[in-house]
Amino acid sequence: MAATITAMTADDRIAQFTRRGFGLFVHYGLYSLIGQGEWVWRHRRRDDHDYPQLMRSFSADDFDADAICATAADAGCRYVCLTTRHHEGFSLYDTRGLNEYDAPHSAAKRDLVAEFSEACERHGIGKYFYHTTLDWWHPDFDSDWDAYQQYLRDSVAVLCRNYGTWSKRDRDWQEDALYT
Repeated sequence: MAATITAMTADDRIAQFTRRGFGLFVHYGLYSLIGQGEWVWRHRRRDDHDYPQLMRSFSADDFDADAICATAADAGCRYVCLTTRHHEGFSLYDTRGLNEYDAPHSAAKRDLVAEFSEACERHGIGKYFYHTTLDWWHPDFDSDWDAYQQYLRDSVAVLCRNYGTWSKRDRDWQEDALYT
């Protein structure tokens, strides 16, 4: 049965999330291959050309959505939040043609967000998606702000449609359009 989307205010969404209580936040991406945290590209001054090449060896062999959800449920978590795209710009979901810098086009050849979404439903645990507004990989992030904002909105729309710390404080993030 498809979930019905109802209009909620920001306060309603925050209250709903707060009532969930204990949850698990899962960081996973290309940085998982390096084992130095999700900010490794910036903090370790990784080469902007070499870092994206990690997707060639990103097999996601250790990503087991069922085990993640089962562990979370056993621990008493009421939800799991997965980083669907972190600041490195690599998406764990099929970006549906927006780019090929995603898990289905990597060595994994899998849509990890689809697996996660299905596992949450099987285990009866709430699912949340983290999607960054930053993007160190996408060229428009530093060169064409309006184009980047459209790409960001399109990316979030793909995620919402298919799966159910601010930076650049001086920029208009066009939040109303993004959250709409």
